Amino acid sequence: MRFWDSIRIDQKSKTGLQISHIYWSDVKEKAKLKSNFKQKDFINENLKDLKDFISESYVFDYNSKVYIHKNWLKEKIEMFFGRTTNNELHKVYFIDWIVKFIEEAPKRLFRGKPISNRTIQHYTTTKHKLVAFEEFHKTKLRFEHIDLKFYRDFLFYCREEQKLNNNTIGGFITNIKMWCKNIEIEGLPINQQYKHSEFMSISAKTKDIYLNEKQIMQVYNHDFTDNPKLDNVRDLFIIGLRTGLRISDFLKLKNINLKEGFIEIENFKTEEFVIIPLHENIKEILAKRKGELPRSISDQKFNEYVKKVCEEAKLTEIVEGARMLKETKRKKTDMYPIYELVSSHICRRSFASNLYGKLPNMTIMAITGHRTESLFLRYIKITNKEHALKLQEHWKI
Repeated sequence: MRFWDSIRIDQKSKTGLQISHIYWSDVKEKAKLKSNFKQKDFINENLKDLKDFISESYVFDYNSKVYIHKNWLKEKIEMFFGRTTNNELHKVYFIDWIVKFIEEAPKRLFRGKPISNRTIQHYTTTKHKLVAFEEFHKTKLRFEHIDLKFYRDFLFYCREEQKLNNNTIGGFITNIKMWCKNIEIEGLPINQQYKHSEFMSISAKTKDIYLNEKQIMQVYNHDFTDNPKLDNVRDLFIIGLRTGLRISDFLKLKNINLKEGFIEIENFKTEEFVIIPLHENIKEILAKRKGELPRSISDQKFNEYVKKVCEEAKLTEIVEGARMLKETKRKKTDMYPIYELVSSHICRRSFASNLYGKLPNMTIMAITGHRTESLFLRYIKITNKEHALKLQEHWKI
């Protein structure tokens, strides 16, 4: 192959393709269409695709101010055919590139901030699922394999073999599309089908519940005097419900975060600074504890004991919801007593849902940390019946 462009570049390199001279057309510069030559289509298609790839790569590199060195053409041909040394596998194989990306993630920035450990862990989880997919299909994914067929096969594998829900799978697809975009930015030959409208992140409506004001006060007013452990968990639960903080934040609150009737804290997940006024329930908890916050416990113990707290408080109404089953370690939607569905996640959901419609959305979002109103509205769990009852109350005024 020769690639020439005025005085800028004039290079030659072997393609690695071989053909007998009796099957080659010097005039047309491709294999003759003889029926007894079985590889004619393979040779011609590769030469055509290689020509397009080299032309596109040159336009991209030249206009991106990439140095066109003397081995540029040779390296591009090797890249096209996926011929690489062990230390350059990331230029050809999808998971090898992902491994390198994850290794470099602590040095990367997202919106001007370092990528969190939690996000890196999610990258790693996605990588593990792709490795398992490769093992299941006995293949090794190259950049050109990330097409619609891969997308459909990966969805089927996650649903049928791994028994994962759509929201979990959607998180994997989001990472895969982000990686494909970065691979393209690096000038590597990623399959363009990742941009297809079908190749999209998927989700499902969750059957998450929230506690309304009546239910919250039912828990708050229950007498746990004879059980200090549950009394402590109940107070932590109320703080979560009345602040909208994540468990990683409300379990770690210190007295230093209490300032003149407000809670001031930097969110662990988003690193955003929030100020929240003390709810009367929290003021009463502090007064009961002589100004001290409840004793902190682990996330696991909190999620275990808070169900007992709600059971003791008689939150036993049967509702539809999704609960993690121990035997399958998967969520199952069914009818359960409310207390079985309660976990730390219900705190922020209840906080936002109870204030929705009473305060401007942006005011609530300033506390919950939702960056967009669309994400915030997906978080709200008020039912259509509750909306209808609000309208009914309005008409009665």
